[in-house]
Amino acid sequence: MNHLRRALLISLSCLGGLSEPAWSDTSQSYEFKVFLGEQEIGRQRFDVSLEGERTHVRVDAQFEVEFFYITFYEYRHTNTEKWQSACLREIHSQTDDNGDAYFVKGNFENGRLQVKTQSENWSADGCIKTFAYWDPEWIAGEQLLNSQTGELLPVSILPMGEETISVRGVPTRTTRRRIITNEFTVDLWYAENGRWVALQSTTKKGEALRYVLQ
Repeated sequence: MNHLRRALLISLSCLGGLSEPAWSDTSQSYEFKVFLGEQEIGRQRFDVSLEGERTHVRVDAQFEVEFFYITFYEYRHTNTEKWQSACLREIHSQTDDNGDAYFVKGNFENGRLQVKTQSENWSADGCIKTFAYWDPEWIAGEQLLNSQTGELLPVSILPMGEETISVRGVPTRTTRRRIITNEFTVDLWYAENGRWVALQSTTKKGEALRYVLQ
Protein backbone atom coordinates (compact mmCIF):
# COMPACT_ATOMS: atom_id res chain seq x y z
CA MET A 1 0.00 0.00 0.00
CA ASN A 2 3.01 2.33 -0.05
CA HIS A 3 2.01 3.77 -3.42
CA LEU A 4 -1.43 4.68 -2.05
CA ARG A 5 -0.01 6.17 1.14
CA ARG A 6 2.32 8.44 -0.82
CA ALA A 7 -0.57 9.56 -3.01
CA LEU A 8 -2.76 10.32 0.00
CA LEU A 9 0.01 12.35 1.64
CA ILE A 10 -0.30 15.00 -1.06
CA SER A 11 -3.82 15.71 0.01
CA LEU A 12 -2.66 16.72 3.45
CA SER A 13 0.79 17.08 3.00
CA CYS A 14 -5.46 19.44 0.79
CA LEU A 15 -15.01 27.64 -8.38
CA GLY A 16 -14.95 29.12 -11.71
CA GLY A 17 -18.25 30.84 -12.41
CA LEU A 18 -19.71 29.11 -9.38
CA SER A 19 -22.15 30.20 -6.74
CA GLU A 20 -20.81 28.97 -3.40
CA PRO A 21 -22.87 29.93 -0.32
CA ALA A 22 -20.00 29.01 2.05
CA TRP A 23 -17.60 31.35 0.26
CA SER A 24 -17.32 34.98 1.35
CA ASP A 25 -14.64 37.61 1.82
CA THR A 26 -13.89 36.14 5.25
CA SER A 27 -14.54 32.41 4.82
CA GLN A 28 -14.18 29.72 2.20
CA SER A 29 -15.16 26.05 2.31
CA TYR A 30 -14.08 23.37 -0.11
CA GLU A 31 -15.59 19.89 0.04
CA PHE A 32 -14.40 17.24 -2.37
CA LYS A 33 -15.23 13.66 -3.17
CA VAL A 34 -11.95 11.78 -3.57
CA PHE A 35 -11.45 9.12 -6.26
CA LEU A 36 -8.66 6.59 -6.77
CA GLY A 37 -9.06 5.62 -10.39
CA GLU A 38 -12.81 5.17 -10.82
CA GLN A 39 -13.46 4.20 -7.19
CA GLU A 40 -14.77 6.78 -4.77
CA ILE A 41 -12.70 6.35 -1.60
CA GLY A 42 -13.89 9.20 0.61
CA ARG A 43 -14.10 12.92 1.19
CA GLN A 44 -11.87 15.79 2.21
CA ARG A 45 -13.02 19.18 3.47
CA PHE A 46 -11.06 22.43 3.85
CA ASP A 47 -12.44 25.37 5.84
CA VAL A 48 -10.54 28.67 5.66
CA SER A 49 -11.57 31.76 7.65
CA LEU A 50 -10.12 35.21 8.36
CA GLU A 51 -10.00 36.79 11.83
CA GLY A 52 -8.22 40.11 11.68
CA GLU A 53 -4.68 39.49 10.42
CA ARG A 54 -4.91 35.76 11.11
CA THR A 55 -6.08 33.00 8.78
CA HIS A 56 -7.51 29.85 10.38
CA VAL A 57 -7.60 26.58 8.46
CA ARG A 58 -9.22 23.24 9.30
CA VAL A 59 -8.82 20.10 7.21
CA ASP A 60 -10.77 16.85 7.66
CA ALA A 61 -10.22 13.73 5.56
CA GLN A 62 -11.73 10.23 5.65
CA PHE A 63 -10.79 7.56 3.11
CA GLU A 64 -11.59 3.86 2.75
CA VAL A 65 -10.38 1.60 -0.06
CA GLU A 66 -12.43 -1.51 -0.72
CA PHE A 67 -11.85 -4.58 -2.86
CA PHE A 68 -14.85 -6.84 -3.52
CA TYR A 69 -16.70 -5.05 -0.69
CA ILE A 70 -13.89 -5.73 1.80
CA THR A 71 -12.21 -2.69 3.35
CA PHE A 72 -8.45 -3.16 3.32
CA TYR A 73 -7.26 0.42 3.78
CA GLU A 74 -8.55 3.20 6.05
CA TYR A 75 -7.29 6.74 6.56
CA ARG A 76 -8.34 9.53 8.93
CA HIS A 77 -6.74 12.96 9.19
CA THR A 78 -7.57 16.21 10.99
CA ASN A 79 -5.46 19.33 10.87
CA THR A 80 -5.79 22.90 12.14
CA GLU A 81 -3.46 25.72 11.14
CA LYS A 82 -3.06 29.42 11.95
CA TRP A 83 -1.33 31.75 9.49
CA GLN A 84 -0.22 35.37 9.60
CA SER A 85 1.13 37.36 6.62
CA ALA A 86 1.08 34.18 4.49
CA CYS A 87 3.40 32.39 6.98
CA LEU A 88 2.48 29.43 9.20
CA ARG A 89 2.28 30.31 12.90
CA GLU A 90 0.64 27.22 14.42
CA ILE A 91 -0.22 23.68 13.34
CA HIS A 92 -1.84 20.70 15.09
CA SER A 93 -2.58 17.52 13.15
CA GLN A 94 -3.46 13.89 13.92
CA THR A 95 -3.50 11.04 11.43
CA ASP A 96 -4.44 7.36 11.47
CA ASP A 97 -2.91 5.90 8.31
CA ASN A 98 -4.33 2.37 8.30
CA GLY A 99 -3.25 1.86 11.91
CA ASP A 100 -0.05 3.93 11.78
CA ALA A 101 -0.39 7.03 13.99
CA TYR A 102 1.16 10.43 13.21
CA PHE A 103 0.97 13.82 14.87
CA VAL A 104 2.42 17.26 14.20
CA LYS A 105 2.49 20.12 16.72
CA GLY A 106 4.04 23.43 15.77
CA ASN A 107 4.14 26.92 17.28
CA PHE A 108 5.96 30.09 16.31
CA GLU A 109 8.13 31.22 19.22
CA ASN A 110 11.10 33.61 19.43
CA GLY A 111 11.17 34.11 15.68
CA ARG A 112 11.23 30.39 14.82
CA LEU A 113 8.64 27.71 14.06
CA GLN A 114 9.07 24.98 16.70
CA VAL A 115 7.80 21.60 15.41
CA LYS A 116 7.29 18.34 17.29
CA THR A 117 6.36 15.02 15.64
CA GLN A 118 6.22 11.39 16.73
CA SER A 119 9.81 10.91 15.50
CA GLU A 120 11.67 14.22 16.01
CA ASN A 121 11.70 17.84 17.11
CA TRP A 122 13.06 20.65 14.94
CA SER A 123 12.85 24.40 14.47
CA ALA A 124 13.37 26.78 11.56
CA ASP A 125 13.30 30.49 10.96
CA GLY A 126 11.87 32.25 7.95
CA CYS A 127 8.39 31.96 6.45
CA ILE A 128 7.38 28.28 6.66
CA LYS A 129 4.39 27.17 4.59
CA THR A 130 2.37 23.99 4.27
CA PHE A 131 0.83 22.68 1.03
CA ALA A 132 -1.78 25.48 1.10
CA TYR A 133 -3.72 24.35 -1.96
CA TRP A 134 -6.57 26.80 -1.32
CA ASP A 135 -4.41 29.91 -1.93
CA PRO A 136 -2.22 30.01 -5.06
CA GLU A 137 -0.28 33.01 -3.73
CA TRP A 138 0.78 31.05 -0.65
CA ILE A 139 2.16 28.10 -2.60
CA ALA A 140 5.64 29.47 -3.10
CA GLY A 141 9.24 28.84 -2.11
CA GLU A 142 11.65 25.92 -2.31
CA GLN A 143 10.22 23.78 0.49
CA LEU A 144 6.80 23.06 2.02
CA LEU A 145 5.77 21.43 5.29
CA ASN A 146 3.94 18.10 5.07
CA SER A 147 1.12 18.45 7.62
CA GLN A 148 0.88 14.69 8.21
CA THR A 149 4.53 13.82 8.84
CA GLY A 150 5.97 17.20 9.84
CA GLU A 151 8.70 16.94 7.21
CA LEU A 152 9.96 19.89 5.21
CA LEU A 153 9.94 18.70 1.60
CA PRO A 154 11.99 20.30 -1.20
CA VAL A 155 9.62 21.35 -3.99
CA SER A 156 9.57 22.85 -7.46
CA ILE A 157 6.46 24.86 -8.35
CA LEU A 158 5.74 25.39 -12.03
CA PRO A 159 3.07 27.40 -13.89
CA MET A 160 1.38 25.16 -16.47
CA GLY A 161 -0.66 27.74 -18.38
CA GLU A 162 -4.38 28.18 -18.89
CA GLU A 163 -6.88 25.38 -19.36
CA THR A 164 -10.65 24.93 -19.56
CA ILE A 165 -11.93 22.09 -17.38
CA SER A 166 -15.32 20.87 -16.23
CA VAL A 167 -16.27 21.99 -12.72
CA ARG A 168 -19.65 20.70 -11.51
CA GLY A 169 -20.43 20.03 -15.15
CA VAL A 170 -19.67 23.62 -16.21
CA PRO A 171 -16.76 24.43 -18.58
CA THR A 172 -14.53 26.72 -16.50
CA ARG A 173 -11.44 28.72 -17.49
CA THR A 174 -8.59 27.98 -15.12
CA THR A 175 -4.87 28.34 -14.59
CA ARG A 176 -2.91 25.21 -13.77
CA ARG A 177 -0.01 24.86 -11.34
CA ARG A 178 2.23 21.86 -10.69
CA ILE A 179 4.08 20.98 -7.46
CA ILE A 180 6.95 18.51 -7.86
CA THR A 181 8.65 16.73 -4.93
CA ASN A 182 11.02 13.76 -4.83
CA GLU A 183 8.06 11.50 -4.00
CA PHE A 184 5.11 12.83 -5.98
CA THR A 185 3.76 15.39 -8.41
CA VAL A 186 0.42 17.14 -7.90
CA ASP A 187 -1.49 19.36 -10.32
CA LEU A 188 -3.80 22.13 -9.09
CA TRP A 189 -6.35 24.21 -11.00
CA TYR A 190 -7.62 27.69 -10.07
CA ALA A 191 -10.53 29.66 -11.51
CA GLU A 192 -10.05 33.19 -12.84
CA ASN A 193 -11.14 34.62 -9.48
CA GLY A 194 -8.36 32.65 -7.74
CA ARG A 195 -10.62 29.99 -6.23
CA TRP A 196 -9.21 26.45 -6.07
CA VAL A 197 -11.21 24.10 -8.29
CA ALA A 198 -9.40 20.78 -8.74
CA LEU A 199 -6.49 18.54 -7.74
CA GLN A 200 -5.01 15.47 -9.37
CA SER A 201 -1.98 13.25 -8.90
CA THR A 202 -0.87 9.82 -10.08
CA THR A 203 0.19 6.85 -7.95
CA LYS A 204 3.21 4.68 -8.79
CA LYS A 205 0.81 2.13 -10.29
CA GLY A 206 -0.50 4.78 -12.68
CA GLU A 207 -3.87 5.33 -11.00
CA ALA A 208 -5.23 8.86 -10.84
CA LEU A 209 -5.97 10.34 -7.42
CA ARG A 210 -8.41 13.18 -8.04
CA TYR A 211 -10.68 15.53 -6.14
CA VAL A 212 -14.20 16.29 -7.43
CA LEU A 213 -15.86 19.39 -5.98
CA GLN A 214 -19.24 19.00 -4.27
